[in-house]
Amino acid sequence: MSNEFIPTLTHATERDIDLLLVEELYSCHNFVSWMAGHAGWDQAIRSATVLHSKRRTRNRREIDIFCEIDFVDGSNAAILIENKLDASEQQDQAESYREELAVLANAYQRRAMLIVCPETYATRHRAFVGKFDAIVSYEELAKYFRAREGAESGEPRRYRFRGNVLEQAIGKSRRGYEPVPNEVIGDFNARYCALVAETAPELIPGPSMRKAANPDESVSMIFDAATSLSILPPEIRPRRFAHELGKGQDNRANYVAATFAGWGPALKNLRAMFENDAAEVGASFSTKPPSKRTPAPGLVMSLPTKPANNQSDFAAQADVLRAGIFQANKLRRWLIDNQAILQKWKKAVDVELSN
Repeated sequence: MSNEFIPTLTHATERDIDLLLVEELYSCHNFVSWMAGHAGWDQAIRSATVLHSKRRTRNRREIDIFCEIDFVDGSNAAILIENKLDASEQQDQAESYREELAVLANAYQRRAMLIVCPETYATRHRAFVGKFDAIVSYEELAKYFRAREGAESGEPRRYRFRGNVLEQAIGKSRRGYEPVPNEVIGDFNARYCALVAETAPELIPGPSMRKAANPDESVSMIFDAATSLSILPPEIRPRRFAHELGKGQDNRANYVAATFAGWGPALKNLRAMFENDAAEVGASFSTKPPSKRTPAPGLVMSLPTKPANNQSDFAAQADVLRAGIFQANKLRRWLIDNQAILQKWKKAVDVELSN
């Protein structure tokens, strides 16, 4: 066997890059310093700790990579790293990273969120990557490892391997990524739409429910709010109207919900009014924390449903799904029958947000 044989993976995946970065951050302070430099920090490092898929403080999402740094000057820092090879942005993904940085403010003097991705990904998703403090491209990483093939004593093959893996991932990104529709989810959506037409034809499925879906797409059954609630004047019509399936898990979101755009910041002071006015229908109210992208999040008015899974047997869940559709229609009818209450809410929200 040739001494020049370099083992490579059959194809590089996002998780391969995750683990490569985690190992390098764990084992090499020089690499930690190099990453910290992208955040604008050049202090000498005393120690560093790295975690993979760390749970965030305020939600169930995960941080791809969390690196905690102690500098020799006594200060510390936290770097949150998102790695993207070809997967699309999840809803409010960058915003939730930013919210996590705010949560960490009491524990770390310095904080930053970085995105690691191929240059082609950064070009295709400029708005998303622009929300991070800095971009570390796969191309930069490959050059970093290539430069150390001869510079790091006794480890040229290790760094050559890392460079190969990064270049393989770069090649995959340049070839492009075409999501493959999942026939199970596509069939589920079609059967759900048929059940809606049979059970509550007043509910009009939105575009995402009428197309083939891939495994990374949302499990929300999003109705067309403009037509399903067309009788409501635009100023009180919810922006979003959906049945959240919760992936069949009790600990996830399982409800039907109408979201009123921009009303969320008023919830803190107007919750009692909302809950009292909607007591008859049994609605709950919630909102997301404000973020840079969404400084005025929506007000979510919801009715509970049982969990369903769009990758499990549809027929076995038909009764659960039908009950969820009934809940959606119940919420629709309440909104239509109580336009005076919605107008009152809008006036109260306008006053609250103007203060």
